[in-house]
Amino acid sequence: PCPPQTGELVALKKVPLRRPEEGLPPQTLREIKALREMEAHPHVIRLRAAFAQGPAVVLALELLVGDLGGLLRAAPAPLPPARVRALLAMTLRGLGHVHGQH
Repeated sequence: PCPPQTGELVALKKVPLRRPEEGLPPQTLREIKALREMEAHPHVIRLRAAFAQGPAVVLALELLVGDLGGLLRAAPAPLPPARVRALLAMTLRGLGHVHGQH
């Protein structure tokens, strides 16, 4: 069953299950559990819902306008050092928060 509709736009990540009879793979369970337990942080994406859809599980994630890969592809090369420092600082803050949450 799908989660209740809230009108919020989300990004969907579909994780196909190779062997549905065996349940969710451990890495998918860890990802869902970690995202559910994560306290809000501006540099960590939020999980809004997780639900089964046929032989797959779907994660409804906070919708972001872009991602780091897209930003880097669109940026002039080489990036200015100040921009590299800012992107690295945001990434490390998010990573530090995730590690702080175990």
